[in-house]
Amino acid sequence: MSQLLLNLDRLRHNIRFLSRYCREHHLGITGIIKDPCADQKMISQMLDLGFENIGISRVPDGPRAKPVFPRRPIYIALPSIHQLPAIVQCFGTSFNSELTVIQKLNQTAIAMNCPHSILLMVDTGDLREGVMPDQVLDTVRKIHQIKPRGIKFAGIGTNLGCCAGTVPDEYNLGIMAHLADQIESKLDIKVNTVSVGGSVLLKWMQHKRLPGRINNIRLGESVFLGTIPTINQVHPNLDTRVVTFRSDILEIKEKRVTPPQLCGKDALGCQPRFPHRGVRKRAILNFGICDTYPSGLAPLIPGMEIVSVNSNYTLADITDCSHRFKVGDFVDFTMNYQAFLQSFISPFTRIRYQEETDSTPVL
Repeated sequence: MSQLLLNLDRLRHNIRFLSRYCREHHLGITGIIKDPCADQKMISQMLDLGFENIGISRVPDGPRAKPVFPRRPIYIALPSIHQLPAIVQCFGTSFNSELTVIQKLNQTAIAMNCPHSILLMVDTGDLREGVMPDQVLDTVRKIHQIKPRGIKFAGIGTNLGCCAGTVPDEYNLGIMAHLADQIESKLDIKVNTVSVGGSVLLKWMQHKRLPGRINNIRLGESVFLGTIPTINQVHPNLDTRVVTFRSDILEIKEKRVTPPQLCGKDALGCQPRFPHRGVRKRAILNFGICDTYPSGLAPLIPGMEIVSVNSNYTLADITDCSHRFKVGDFVDFTMNYQAFLQSFISPFTRIRYQEETDSTPVL
């Protein structure tokens, strides 16, 4: 089984820095982990070291997540109208944009006698979820008119850098601040939270001030990878080696690499490439797309090159490696966000925690 090595010392470094840095900008942090069944150790690091809450985008199967979360987390995806009882039961807050869903969510919260808050999502240019800015006041007014009311309007949120690659600027950040002021002045409805996702906001914060109304940031990639998405930059104060993907070698063979005369597509429907010809030394590694996103991995051993991937195996050319591998050796990789995410949620990848001084071999 492939492994996701998570270094706790480096994770704590990133959490502490982000907690301190965002506190200086008057921001609370929602830590994004995606997986509702992530274990207690990861969650406790975030909450104990300064994050306000945890945000996840999947509904847990029944009550499995209850012992893990010390308080009900935030559902950071739009609720399915077919999952509202589970969402009310497991989450204290959810992101919403459809009035019909909000009305049914309200009915569900009343029927279950379970308090629930909503953040109204606003589309400020990333073309993903959210009410258009010119419809926000009317939508909030209609939410407030729902009677009897079993849900609480907590505020507004927006997302940047995920769909259209939108980066923060004066305009899209200013929209959120303006809308918060308008809701309070024109509707006399309190806006407690103005939330912006995600780690792409950190680049803006290095050089410019945020509008004062923005008081929550949602961070995931920067916590675990130390990077700023959309602009593909490493944050200078964050550690990029929190997570490492580890696999082991199942086979090593020298094989003559010659394109077949009749060449179709591979198991994933891609046209095979043959970057090398002649006799090459190839290693088969114990992971494929069921375990991670192999194209998002970079081997830590110089000279190794991934040449082919299927559901269970990854083939690497190790001809040019100075290290002499044998079957059973471990191979470590750095990861981009897609590889990390897919590894994190895969049931076939085991998470193993390490301290900086932990040199115990992986079995």
